Amino acid sequence: MSDLPIKDRELFLRYAIPCGSVLVDRGTVSQKTLDQLKEKLLSGKPIKQDLGKVFKVGVRMLTITAKRMGRKEVDKEVIRKYFWFEHMDCINERVKTYPDVVPEKCLVLPAKVLEKGLVKTPIDERKVRTDFVPDVKPGDWVTVHYSYIVEKITEKQAEQLKQFIEKEYKLKK
Repeated sequence: MSDLPIKDRELFLRYAIPCGSVLVDRGTVSQKTLDQLKEKLLSGKPIKQDLGKVFKVGVRMLTITAKRMGRKEVDKEVIRKYFWFEHMDCINERVKTYPDVVPEKCLVLPAKVLEKGLVKTPIDERKVRTDFVPDVKPGDWVTVHYSYIVEKITEKQAEQLKQFIEKEYKLKK
């Protein structure tokens, strides 16, 4: 199966780069490659790399999700469906082979911004990086992956993701 094109490469990288350190530690991606992708993302420069070579599993899983959804490309809806609702299934399988994967870090969480660099998730309050979304302000709803704010979302989306997480992972309310 060949990978489908990624229409929103920036959103994909916002979710993928935070867990790239695992790939660097494993030796499958160089820190230089990860840094270059992050620099391009932050500067708005075109990202021409074949992301399927850098994030092999992620792009493959997005392709599977897109095809299940009847899509011919990976768009924002596919990216969100995978990272918000399907990513942990993949992680739980990968942890059997790769003990360096820490599932709790991989979980994408909804969060409310308390102050710049501090959010409240369904699990805890935590310090976060705002590299990808520097204009967040108190009261904004966001998604958090590892220690990065990935994107702003609506309160309705945050509640939907929170309910899913609480049901699937039996988190404290």
